[in-house]
Amino acid sequence: MRFTLENLINSIAGQVKEIWPEIPVYSNPNQQGTETPCFFIFFMPSDMESRMGRRMQKNIGVDLVYITKRNLPNAYDSMVSVADVLDYKMEFVEYVENKEKQKLRALEREWKIDDGELHYQFYIKPIVSVAETIPWIEEIEKLEEKIGDGIYR
Repeated sequence: MRFTLENLINSIAGQVKEIWPEIPVYSNPNQQGTETPCFFIFFMPSDMESRMGRRMQKNIGVDLVYITKRNLPNAYDSMVSVADVLDYKMEFVEYVENKEKQKLRALEREWKIDDGELHYQFYIKPIVSVAETIPWIEEIEKLEEKIGDGIYR
C-alpha cells in the first residue's frame, strides 16, 4: 500500500459522506457557488520524523471545517451536534487505496467554533518506508568488491 495525501483526503471525504451523504465535502477552497452546510478539508502544518531503518513517521495535521448558514438561530447547536458525531465517528480514518483499506488512528482530536465555523482538528501519524536510492543488489555487489581484496575499485 502506498500512502499519499490525495488518498488521505479522499478517505476522509468518503468517511464524512457516509455520515452526511447530503452535505458536500470540498478539498479546495471554493470561492463561488459554495452551498451551505458543507465541509472543507485542509492540512495544518505537518512534519516527518526519522524512525528505525528506512522508516519515517509523518505527522499530518488535518482541519475538517464545517460551515453552515450564518445567523441561523440554531447554528451553534448544529455545530456542537456535528462535533459530537465527529468525535464518535472519527476515532479512526479508514484509509483507502484502490481496494485495500487500512485503519489509521486520528490522534490529538479537538474541536472549536471560531468565527461561526466548526474546526475539527486531528493528526494522522502513519509510519512509511522511504524508497532506497541504491537497489539492494548493487549495494551488495559493492560490499563484496570491498570485502574481496580490501581495495576499493
